[in-house]
Amino acid sequence: DDKTCVGAFRKRVLGTFAKIPADWDTNVFVTTWNYLRFGHLHALRSMQPLLYPIASQEERSELYRTYGIRSTGTLNLLAWRRSALVACFVIALGTATLLAAVARTSSDDLYVMEQTSYLPTNGTELRDCRYESQDSIFVAYKSSDGNTSMLEFKQDEKRVCTMSFLDYQNQILKIALARTALPAKQIDLILDVVIAAFSWIALVPTLMALSRWHRYGLSLRLVAAAWLLTFVTPFLVSIIPVRMFVDWDAMDLIFEDYATEFRTHFKTAYYERTLIDLCGYVEGYSGKDPAIVVSTICGAVDILPVSIDGMATVTTNLQAAKLACEKARQFIGTGTDQYYLAQAKAVCIAATPFLNEKEGGGGSAELMLVVNGLIEQMRGYVELTIGLTHALMSFQIMVPAAISLAPGLIRGAMRAKTLVPQSSIPGMFILMLPWLYCPLVWCMYNIVFQLLGNLIMLMGLLLLAYGPMTYFVLGVHFNVTKPMTDHKMRQVLTWMNYYIIMYTSVAYSCIVYWLFFTDARQLIENALREFKNPQLVLAILFSILSKYLYTTIMGVDFMVHEIAEQRRWETYLTTGVMPFADPKQLYMAGEARDGVKRLMHERTIRLDELARIVNDKRS
Repeated sequence: DDKTCVGAFRKRVLGTFAKIPADWDTNVFVTTWNYLRFGHLHALRSMQPLLYPIASQEERSELYRTYGIRSTGTLNLLAWRRSALVACFVIALGTATLLAAVARTSSDDLYVMEQTSYLPTNGTELRDCRYESQDSIFVAYKSSDGNTSMLEFKQDEKRVCTMSFLDYQNQILKIALARTALPAKQIDLILDVVIAAFSWIALVPTLMALSRWHRYGLSLRLVAAAWLLTFVTPFLVSIIPVRMFVDWDAMDLIFEDYATEFRTHFKTAYYERTLIDLCGYVEGYSGKDPAIVVSTICGAVDILPVSIDGMATVTTNLQAAKLACEKARQFIGTGTDQYYLAQAKAVCIAATPFLNEKEGGGGSAELMLVVNGLIEQMRGYVELTIGLTHALMSFQIMVPAAISLAPGLIRGAMRAKTLVPQSSIPGMFILMLPWLYCPLVWCMYNIVFQLLGNLIMLMGLLLLAYGPMTYFVLGVHFNVTKPMTDHKMRQVLTWMNYYIIMYTSVAYSCIVYWLFFTDARQLIENALREFKNPQLVLAILFSILSKYLYTTIMGVDFMVHEIAEQRRWETYLTTGVMPFADPKQLYMAGEARDGVKRLMHERTIRLDELARIVNDKRS
């Protein structure tokens, strides 16, 4: 009712559409300028239902003068479709631009990965190490003939590195990831360029469809071509097995260098040899300061690592030797010479099983088993990272197409139903599509909820996922699959709009509250600070919106085309003449006419039987 506030506002909005020019046979500069001037009106008109007159007077005049169109429904379809194509072209242009930026970022990432893969994995080169000389260790020894001599233990040059071993380990992981994933990253770049290129190519038929908006049959086919380019390309790209291009063998040489650097850094072989030599001289020691022997032996024991990055102890014997050294150091300065020698022998007794292979030890060999376990963990991390990266890439390629398809078809079905309320085809789509769409969306939302969610977020995501079931519930209530009047369709549209506004408002309120007033706020802020590719998020959002608009227009075109074809065939079966066909085929020979009569008779019998069994409600 125009007397209500909503009706008065609608009437005012519809009045603004009168300013939109038809741009019929004008030059390209004038047409472009008019689209820029009235772009906001086109965006507003693209959101209008087809129940109210939305075509401007100039558009009506040109369509009637050229094609003799005077029906309000047909005029509304062409005018709405024109504005929807304007909005779709603008969003698609933004999508193509952002996808090109994503491809450029992917190229930069590939360059960084290539530079990382060129880094050396040799520890001396990567850590920038140098060697410095050290003083020798002297120990007094009493030989069997009673003579005392000083034995010199020369120490190897001290290795000093600019990079710590932990940083070296992290750098090795980056190099392994770069060399392994480099071939696959090159394929990723090619795929990003292909997706961006086809997004730009799809703009050509979209622009051609917009320039020929009044020629519905041609414009319909051009939109179908653009829709195929935007939807088929992601599906084709997603089936390319990028993981097959990963060079898994590249990790072998890298981790061999890591194992060599590990042994070099901890000097396990050198300190084992020194410890064996020292323990061999303990029995005949006759020096004046036996505490030096304890300190020297324990110094070698301390160097030998017991665990690596929190992994299990290498051996209980080495652990016992370290405990013996701790005990010995506590009594230095309080005991006798013989007590110090006893402590040194205890350390050697504890360490010998670790050093002597005959007693089940093996020293460095045993230690390298633990290093190999660490390398396997690093290898698993690299493989998991590469797998997740390519899975997320395929996910972001497919999500826009998967999310936008069903909502776009539902919106298209609603537009087609308001255009021809007497048709049952749009009503069937309105009832069926929510059952296909809602479970699919909830599967994706559920992943987010399980990772980050709480009860408030759960409520918001449930409403967003299953809210479109409103179309099914109200569609069943109002029997949208049955022929309806324009007035009845207005009632259906009003109720659907009320419920959609209500559930989306509650859903987004819950999501906003979860984002800004719960613990998720800190998580989101940290994620945004770490995220280095914001144009990727914008590209996904724009891609979803552009595919949604393409699908809406395509859905309307498909249903209108099927409704029109159904009408032609009904006329053909009734009269024997195919409307709007080649003039030479309008009238058929007697044999062809008999065939049409048989089709009409079979159609009547089958439809009558189906109607009888469907409406049989006997118990």
